[in-house]
Amino acid sequence: MMRPRQLVEVCVEAFNRAAAGDVRRLAVLALITAAPTGALLAAGSAAWTPDDIRVSRTEPGRPGSLSTHFEIAPNGDARIAVELRDDGTRSAGTILLIAGRWMLTQGFTANAGNAGREIEALDAAALNSQLVIVLLTAALPGGRPAPGPPQNVRFAEKGKPIQITTASTSAKYGAPWTVTGSVTVPQADAPAAYQLSFTYSDAEGARTIELAGSVATATSPLELPDAMKLAGWKVRRLGPTPGSPASGAQPGAGTPPALPKAATVGELRERF
Repeated sequence: MMRPRQLVEVCVEAFNRAAAGDVRRLAVLALITAAPTGALLAAGSAAWTPDDIRVSRTEPGRPGSLSTHFEIAPNGDARIAVELRDDGTRSAGTILLIAGRWMLTQGFTANAGNAGREIEALDAAALNSQLVIVLLTAALPGGRPAPGPPQNVRFAEKGKPIQITTASTSAKYGAPWTVTGSVTVPQADAPAAYQLSFTYSDAEGARTIELAGSVATATSPLELPDAMKLAGWKVRRLGPTPGSPASGAQPGAGTPPALPKAATVGELRERF
């Protein structure tokens, strides 16, 4: 069986290799749940492969918080709810990823019309969710603890940083780093609730991130039916390769193609 350190390296390296693929896989790969990564994890642990991840992230001494809820459908579609609180202000919104080519958004009123900020919200949700899975894998390589009282966890890494990537950004957490906290499964079919304190190294010294939330394999997975109406959603085409503009145009390709006239999610899928 792989040691915890090896599992962390497998998680991160496998994701980085896969992240060079198309945006369609982003929702699953960003959470380290799809093959080949999932297969590698299963070989060394009891498969931290959730499709429903909640994360609340704060940093001691810094105001504000970021809360995200990332849900993955069996077909690779995703729904991401994001709430940002900072200096007394609140910004919230929902993102849907459809067929890997379409991003639907609601909310984000403070950033209306700014696709870049909405993609930043998507990236933040993906990065935070990845980080939680890597830390849980390091701390509990056997997977979810048995139902019962909270299980205290601790893991320390002296030499290997954590570097995680989405299709459009990345984050690096330098070594040495440690994670401490607790993970609780109140009953067999309940989400695993976690409270983690993650301290890592950067150019300014040691920094700490507090992470709390839950991870689960949903008993009723997300479904975005073809009949779902697009009224009230902003629709944008995602670029088919990492780094492509949200409009869907490739660098140097000239004017982005016009968005299709679609009334339902099913009509969007037909234009994929």
